[in-house]
Amino acid sequence: MNSDVRFYLALIVKRLPVMLTIFVLCAGVGGGLAVTLPSRYVADARLLVESAQIPDNLAQSTVQTGAAEQLQIIEQRLMTRANLIDMANRYGVFSGDGLLSPDEIVKQMRDLTKLTTTSGRNQATLMTISFRAKSPQTAAGVVNELVTLVLNQDAERRRRLASQTLDYFEQEVQRLSGELGKRSAAIVAFKEANKDALPDGLTYRLDRQTQLQERINLAARDRVSLNEQRNRLIAVGAAGGGATVQLSPMQQQLQTLKGQLEAALSVYSETNPKVKMLKAQVAALEAQASKQSSSGDQTAASADPSKTMLDLQIAEIDSRIAFIDKDVKSAEDELASLRVAIEKTPENAIKLEALQRDYNNVQSQYEQATASLAKAQTGERIEVLSKGEKVSVIEQAVPPTEPNSPNRPMIAGGGLFLGTALAVAFFVLTEVLNRSIRRPVDLTRALGVQPLVTIPYLESETMVRRRRAMATIVIAGAAIGIPLALWATHTFYMPLDLLAEKAMTRLGL
Repeated sequence: MNSDVRFYLALIVKRLPVMLTIFVLCAGVGGGLAVTLPSRYVADARLLVESAQIPDNLAQSTVQTGAAEQLQIIEQRLMTRANLIDMANRYGVFSGDGLLSPDEIVKQMRDLTKLTTTSGRNQATLMTISFRAKSPQTAAGVVNELVTLVLNQDAERRRRLASQTLDYFEQEVQRLSGELGKRSAAIVAFKEANKDALPDGLTYRLDRQTQLQERINLAARDRVSLNEQRNRLIAVGAAGGGATVQLSPMQQQLQTLKGQLEAALSVYSETNPKVKMLKAQVAALEAQASKQSSSGDQTAASADPSKTMLDLQIAEIDSRIAFIDKDVKSAEDELASLRVAIEKTPENAIKLEALQRDYNNVQSQYEQATASLAKAQTGERIEVLSKGEKVSVIEQAVPPTEPNSPNRPMIAGGGLFLGTALAVAFFVLTEVLNRSIRRPVDLTRALGVQPLVTIPYLESETMVRRRRAMATIVIAGAAIGIPLALWATHTFYMPLDLLAEKAMTRLGL
């Protein structure tokens, strides 16, 4: 057992230069980073999404974006390439870091900026904006700039959405108003073109058709009766029963008007305008004839001496027959037009119903658009006065008094720990991978026999110098290569301070 301890102690002493080199390099790198890494200051601000100041049951904003979604939209707009490059240049975030490309500036700005949103059921929605920078003034300035952008974009976005909603409904109401006018004009034009065959007059036309048919039938019976009467009078005249009576022109006119009145009464009622007019004319002539008879002023008859009472009666009958024929012709013409109108009524009813249905649909859309326009006007007014849901600042960013990073003791301790771990790992790996026989016990374990005598392997001076030279080269390579790799990483990939910060952020240090 003691031989094993002495053996491993000898191995440790043998490999101690390499192990010390590894330890010193790691500790030196950790200590160097702990000393040289620039301080980073973190400034943050807190924002709150406030609910609408006016209850929704009284007046509601037309911007209905949820608080969480609203903050996500704002976050995406904040982290645009143009905003990040502009803020980095105005506040000199990377001054002294050399010339960085726009892509590198955007990438590092996104790494240095942290936006955190917290929300929950029955909880307020909060946003925390933080930024890491080399100086506290830069960190606070960038955060306040981001806060200003958040507030401006939130207000501008809500006003723009409310204005767009209002513009849309104004255009929709105007469009539907014009469409409503077109539909109304189409209905009016259709009714005007088909005023004699509209469905609302169908009952009247059917009743009128019945009346005309009855009127024609009655006229036909009257005509037959008058023809028979005429034939009888002609027969009486032929038999020589006609007395010669000479009538004055006024009496002849009176007889004619009485015949027309009698014919009119057979067709029309007492209240008919034509009947009233004939009665008035008969009454006027009777009064005039009575006056002439009482004064004895009888004028000589200028009529044809051969005209008899029989001829007057036949003439009266003929005039009544002619009047009946004319009335029947008028009734038949009106009846024909009524039949055409009645036949067209069902088709017109279908077309008019379609036009009315289109009008009602547009009217319903117009009423809905008008109601929505009133809501949009109220919502736009709410957003203009900033009475709706909005983002407000709870805590403004101030320059921090102490740096947030790096954690120098942690970095230095990490270098020491890493150096120790790598040195121990080097020793363990070299022993695990070394399968050569170096002690009598190794020979016994390998061959299963107990040697009587062992002769140690003696290195020559040349081999000793070669082994030392190789160890020196490895140590020198590590001493030169590690700093060189760190320099290349800092120059061509990412500054070591940012790389260390990112690593510590991921480790939660």
